[in-house]
Amino acid sequence: MSDGDPLDPDAAEVERRAAERLTFFSDAVVAIALTLLALELPAPEGRTTSEVLRSLADHGYEYSSFLIGFLVVAAHWNAHHRVFRWLTGVRPRLVTLSLTWLLLIVLTPFLTRVLTEGDLDTVRFGMFAVAQALLQLVFAAMVSLAAREGLFAAAAPAAATGHPWRHAAPGALGFLVAVPLFPLVGRWAFVLWAAVPVLYGRLVARRLPD
Repeated sequence: MSDGDPLDPDAAEVERRAAERLTFFSDAVVAIALTLLALELPAPEGRTTSEVLRSLADHGYEYSSFLIGFLVVAAHWNAHHRVFRWLTGVRPRLVTLSLTWLLLIVLTPFLTRVLTEGDLDTVRFGMFAVAQALLQLVFAAMVSLAAREGLFAAAAPAAATGHPWRHAAPGALGFLVAVPLFPLVGRWAFVLWAAVPVLYGRLVARRLPD
């Protein structure tokens, strides 16, 4: 068989290893992003229990923002893990989309910090929300491309490769709808941020096997 023949077992092994490297690299970047989220957390101050508790309460908004950021990134990783474990090959466009997805992932700790510095307004709120919506849309583009190029294993469940845009739309819309609602409901709009990644992750979990 000639080099590059899709039936060549050596070529297939090279493709499989390339897919594994891309997945492992993505996992590592997500792990770093999760770690970066915690680096900016303020430590409570005080010499007595009451002072420490009061300090914790004073920084409650920062801690809540960290938790939201963690849940969001974890939900993105969960969807990525459940789908891309079936990947058997890569293409340059898929690598480009993956790097774009990872760029948005590593920006999440920065955007989380933006939320906690200064007075929260629609711009700060919107920056985070739009980034999360883009993450889900880029993820759908990756799945769509991989499915179209036949880069998933034959044993991959249909739920992992079918209708990626339909799966991404509810989560993306949830983040985007929260932006115009922020001036009306203020920080209550964060409820959508907390609910969307959890509901999105559960939706994916029901559709895909463990």
